[in-house]
Amino acid sequence: MQIKSIFIYCATSAIFTSPLLLAQTQQVTVSASIAQMLVLTVDVASVPFAFTATDYSPTTGIAVKTDLKATTFSVSANSNWKLSVQPGGPAFTFTPSGTQVDPVKSASQLAVRSGTGAYVPLVPAGSLTVITGNRGGTGTTGNSVPVDYQMTSNLATDPPGSYLLTLTYTLASQ
Repeated sequence: MQIKSIFIYCATSAIFTSPLLLAQTQQVTVSASIAQMLVLTVDVASVPFAFTATDYSPTTGIAVKTDLKATTFSVSANSNWKLSVQPGGPAFTFTPSGTQVDPVKSASQLAVRSGTGAYVPLVPAGSLTVITGNRGGTGTTGNSVPVDYQMTSNLATDPPGSYLLTLTYTLASQ
């Protein structure tokens, strides 16, 4: 029996004193790479204006029409952002309804705004900041952006026909 006791003592002693059987620790480092994310969507991609005779001032011959909340942009971003707009050219593309000559209607005769501020005419050869916002999803306050449009027409300078101007909206990190 003594041999059995010695063996149990030796085995138990080895378990508690052996460096191979003591608790050990290791470290693991977890890293993530999150790319910049900027997502822009729009609900309506075409905004028509139809000017009629009753829209024009009989004295000045000028008509100004507005389309409130004509388009709404939704932004998802993981950085603060700005939304800018740039016309596709310095002037509207004109398709006459008869033999009229292209009046070269400037892009600046279309103005935009977001919110309740003043309308700002488009810059024919440049970009215009519409609004800035904070990072977050589309449910974040300010990340749903309604845009209003205002267009001016003049009987003296705008002959009958169709006027088309493509706008490019750009969402960028600030």
